[in-house]
Amino acid sequence: MTDYSPPVQSPLVLKLLNGETTFTVEISPPIAGSKKSLLDQAESLKPYIDAINVTDNAGASVAMSNMAASALLIANGHEVILQLNCRDQNRIGLMSDLLGAAALGINNIIAVRGDDPEAGDHPHAKPVFDLKSHELIRTAFEMTTNGIVPAHTMKIAPSGVQSNTKSIDEPPHFFIGAIDVPSLAGNEVWASRLHKKVASGIRFIQTQSCYDVEFVRRYLEILEDEGLAENLFITVSNSPLVSAQSAIWVKENIWGADIPDEVIARIREAKDPVEEGIRICTEQVKELVEMPGVAGINLIERQNAESISAVLQEIGAENG
Repeated sequence: MTDYSPPVQSPLVLKLLNGETTFTVEISPPIAGSKKSLLDQAESLKPYIDAINVTDNAGASVAMSNMAASALLIANGHEVILQLNCRDQNRIGLMSDLLGAAALGINNIIAVRGDDPEAGDHPHAKPVFDLKSHELIRTAFEMTTNGIVPAHTMKIAPSGVQSNTKSIDEPPHFFIGAIDVPSLAGNEVWASRLHKKVASGIRFIQTQSCYDVEFVRRYLEILEDEGLAENLFITVSNSPLVSAQSAIWVKENIWGADIPDEVIARIREAKDPVEEGIRICTEQVKELVEMPGVAGINLIERQNAESISAVLQEIGAENG
């Protein structure tokens, strides 16, 4: 794979290159025909974060277009990380969205497979999956490094048979990432998939939610053993849990999000479960930012924006 430099047009990348810990928040665009709730939420988080991570119909459930949401956020001064899934569009639509994202000034993208429609609010919707996630990664990489829209077909031209690959006027500068699930780390299937994504062009990993700090430590050691750590920025996801019931739901329904029983017990036994969830998240984030190999923290918004703000305020006050 040809090496390429991460896009310095991205403030997020500049901070990572400087060795500074980044803080992002992953939000799902609202089910709304108005920008108000999206921008109100973003504005409350802006003082504490480096970027907003915008999901793409997460959980296979309908929400505002994340491209439209990202455009609104950018217009209001927010850095974004755009997620693109392989479930809802074929390669033509995905390539079109990549070009549109570049035109909007989006440099940071995460390529994901996408949940099966059966998991969402339209279980009879037809999935596409025209590209696999590593193929979408490679497409974004080719656009960035070679300035082309890749094609695998030929055409007849006056000069003979030519590829249908097209040159891009003002190519994008994508900083490409993928989601990884630490609970799968260590087996051959996990290693093969992650090596394939690295070879395709990712430069950062965002983990699935992790609520066990020692487990994260072992995961980072495995990345080191696989020879992957030196080539990737690792962002670890966490989130303040608001109740024992919600923690159990996350554990049972969010693939790869393993929550230790002692964490659930702490929240169940607390006088104020919300405050305890904030306390646990803050404790874990403080440990994670001191851990060698952790480049950033991503807090996932699950109808707990106020708790996330409280965690970020606590971390910010300590750091600053």
